[in-house]
Amino acid sequence: MKHILEVNGLTKDFTPSLSFSKLVRLDFRHRGQTRALEDISFFLDKGRILGVLGPNGAGKTTLLKILATLILPDKGRVGINGCCPGIDDDRIKSFIGLVSSQERSFYWRLTGRQNLEFFATMYSLENAKDKIEELFDLFEIDYQDKRFDSYSSGMKQKFALMRGLLNDPGLLLLDEPTRSLDYTTALHLRNFIKENLVGKKGKTVIFTTHNMDEAMDFCDLFMILHKGRLYAMGTLDELRKKVNNSTAALGEIFVKLTEGKCLTRIQESE
Repeated sequence: MKHILEVNGLTKDFTPSLSFSKLVRLDFRHRGQTRALEDISFFLDKGRILGVLGPNGAGKTTLLKILATLILPDKGRVGINGCCPGIDDDRIKSFIGLVSSQERSFYWRLTGRQNLEFFATMYSLENAKDKIEELFDLFEIDYQDKRFDSYSSGMKQKFALMRGLLNDPGLLLLDEPTRSLDYTTALHLRNFIKENLVGKKGKTVIFTTHNMDEAMDFCDLFMILHKGRLYAMGTLDELRKKVNNSTAALGEIFVKLTEGKCLTRIQESE
């Protein structure tokens, strides 16, 4: 079976920004690089929800930015639906949708509808108005003609998700999309993604979070990422076998694997 996503040996370094005091003194010495990702390899099949788990600084956002072609890796190879970043970027961008919890690119004086129409024009989408109306029906939106700055956090997040779905992507990248939402709104959003986008429409989702309980209820595959290194990947039962505990929660598994300094990669059979 052809995998929708294949990642091999992905590595990414960043040079830390200068502190204000060093900038004033024009001191450019000792700017060692920080490794955000180190030798990451995995694959993902269509129709799965992969939870990428780890604390802030684990490399979760860097991974999604590489998959979204926003940045290039220093080493390694990525294949997305048979395409390679840096070579087939336009084809990849038409296949993916990226949604972040820190969405600042909407125009707050415009209505929700006007925002989506603007982004659809930027993407040169055909039948944009019909697609937008379809999304309003799908999300049960009845406030699309109100100004964006009047929306609650939950409403804004729904529009961020709708914008990510404008091009009808096969692969949806969700970077902590529920971080600013209350429990009930976050629950409804996760249920909608799981039941409608994945269950009915067959989308594939990569979902980053540091909330282990949230991931346990939402995802069917889990990746444990810590300090840029992949410690384990697999179903919950597979991860439990790795720590010899048939009832372990994800938090327990994360602590045991990362504190045990034992790197192990788990994949389903090819």
